[in-house]
Amino acid sequence: ILADHPTLNHFVAYIQKMKGNDAPTSIDTSPDDIALVSDEEHLIEVEETHNKSISTRRWQVEIEPCPAMAEGIQLDGTIVLTQDNWGVADSLAAELVSRGFSVAKIGFEFGAKSVTEQEELSGHTFRADPSDESQISEICSKIENVTGIIHLSPLSLAGSSWEESAHSNQINLSAQSWFSLLKGFDSQLSKLSVGLVASVTALDGRHGNRGERFNSLACAASGVTKSYSLERENLRCRALDLHPELLVDSEQVASVIADDLLTAGGEVEIGIDRDQRRWTLVCFAEDLVEEIKPLQSDDLWLVSGGGSGVTAASIVGVANASPDAGAHFILLGRSNLEKETADWIDWNDEQLAARKLQLREALVADSESGKVTMVDWNNAWTKLTRSMDIYHTISQIQSTGNTAEYHSADVTDQESIIEAVGGRTVTGIVHGAGLEESKLVADKEWNRFDLIVRVKVDGWRCLHSAAGKSLRFACAFTSVAGRFGNAGQTDYAAANSVLDAEMSRMTANSECRAVAIAWTGWRDVGMATRGSIESVFEASGIETLSVEDGVSIFVGEALAGGKRRVLGCGALGKMDRFDSFREAPLKLEADMAAAIADPRRFPFIDKLLHVEKGKSLTSQCTLSIQEHPFLIDHSIDGIPYHPGVMALEMFAENSMLLMPEFILAGFEEVKFGLPVKVMKGELTV
Repeated sequence: ILADHPTLNHFVAYIQKMKGNDAPTSIDTSPDDIALVSDEEHLIEVEETHNKSISTRRWQVEIEPCPAMAEGIQLDGTIVLTQDNWGVADSLAAELVSRGFSVAKIGFEFGAKSVTEQEELSGHTFRADPSDESQISEICSKIENVTGIIHLSPLSLAGSSWEESAHSNQINLSAQSWFSLLKGFDSQLSKLSVGLVASVTALDGRHGNRGERFNSLACAASGVTKSYSLERENLRCRALDLHPELLVDSEQVASVIADDLLTAGGEVEIGIDRDQRRWTLVCFAEDLVEEIKPLQSDDLWLVSGGGSGVTAASIVGVANASPDAGAHFILLGRSNLEKETADWIDWNDEQLAARKLQLREALVADSESGKVTMVDWNNAWTKLTRSMDIYHTISQIQSTGNTAEYHSADVTDQESIIEAVGGRTVTGIVHGAGLEESKLVADKEWNRFDLIVRVKVDGWRCLHSAAGKSLRFACAFTSVAGRFGNAGQTDYAAANSVLDAEMSRMTANSECRAVAIAWTGWRDVGMATRGSIESVFEASGIETLSVEDGVSIFVGEALAGGKRRVLGCGALGKMDRFDSFREAPLKLEADMAAAIADPRRFPFIDKLLHVEKGKSLTSQCTLSIQEHPFLIDHSIDGIPYHPGVMALEMFAENSMLLMPEFILAGFEEVKFGLPVKVMKGELTV
């Protein structure tokens, strides 16, 4: 039992459960009621006050306007920049120097044998191989008084296609080099009262949620940044995504970057469109409305990680929803099949316990010392039970009138996958394979970071290449850690962020219907069942997903038309720092939707809040000079105000008038509820 409860937090949760008590709302709380709960698979921040409850369900990821929150930071020291090939780093260096900062630049050159240095007008420049951990570590040791790091190298991927090679240099440029820099500077950053850490990409200005042409590998940098922001809360962290057209004017975009990073507080993940509108990603409670369309006899799906666990449960669900279809599944996994376990799938607990004791006796007999450790015994037994689970999965699929086969294969070994496919036509991919090992950046090894990223990213590339051009459906099992970031999971978040963006890109390009499902932990199956982790999840405000709900979500995405990015989760505790969950979007009748679609007739509708059929609708609009140039004509001392703001402020000062109503230009009736906060330059009504 202790082997499954390796930390004090796990053990406390186990004792609570054994005593029949509910899991504590906080465990080993610090003065701020925050505790770090960690083991080799999970690291979660527990916060007593962050237990907002929402039901586990399907959420659709969409964009939402995110006006800048004015909040400057006072920095004093050196800002480190990584260089891009658009000239943005040089322009940003000049901009920062003009604002009183010293700047150090790092240029990445693949194949560099050693670190080189040179003095330039815009700052001292180092050059190193981005895939060489020791070279980056050497640079970090030479730069002192670091107050911020801005990773601009992902901009170099703008306009380039994803390299066909599985072991791509591009992912090193975006993710591994970024991790190495954070690891090298972490000791300096941890001592700052305030500092700056930012990555800058150029997908579509919306983190890949809408664009058709971008290199998804750049998004790995955003995943690292989002996770690191939860490890170092003393820093302003920003994962910034720019519309690629902004890169044409390096001086202008340098000013945009500097202004956003140094003067705007608020959310970590921000997109900036070509007209400099700011966006963030939010999650809407949205159900699929299409009917289930079962698989057909010509369907052949290639499934990584499909032998057991979450992925296997999901595939069995699709098979059950496609009775007697004659579809076929190629299941891939790391485990080897042991023939004797094929007969175990109907065994009861007593039979399995007896066989486990027999295994121990055999191990003792084969040991030179006549002894066997619990670890060795459990490892040997796990190999057998995993094989049994695979046979059980195959049996369940075949009982539905479909077929399945299993191949032991490394998902990053393209040749072994091609051999498993055997020239057959693949119509679907489900990429469920992955590794996870939670450790803070300061404690995480570069080789482990690289491996965890590549299992997801290179694994997807190998599956996609082996499948060819016949795909009708693609699905990547990702994680809420990729969507929101999570302390200790910079690598896992990086990999999943790439796949989130790639599924969106494939859908937008009509390559096939593609969907990334960001899962929370599942109950009773998968990694989150280890030891008392479910209790720790509960204590941290994270709702786990039942197998039934998880399978239902996947079947809907696979057979009822899901696409782009979705989440399968409930409340996420502190992981959801910026209240990203929204109620279901309002559905309009076709004639009403057509009527308000013309922005010339209805220029003040950004978001619908309430619809009363046949009578009225209530909408919300964020006014800005970019979208509504007429505001420039209503400026006071250079600050644009909407007509009626003076009246609004007058009403706000009078607490007796809780719901003032008056006429504003362009509106028939506008209602303001108190308290009201009017931001200079922008007004939400």
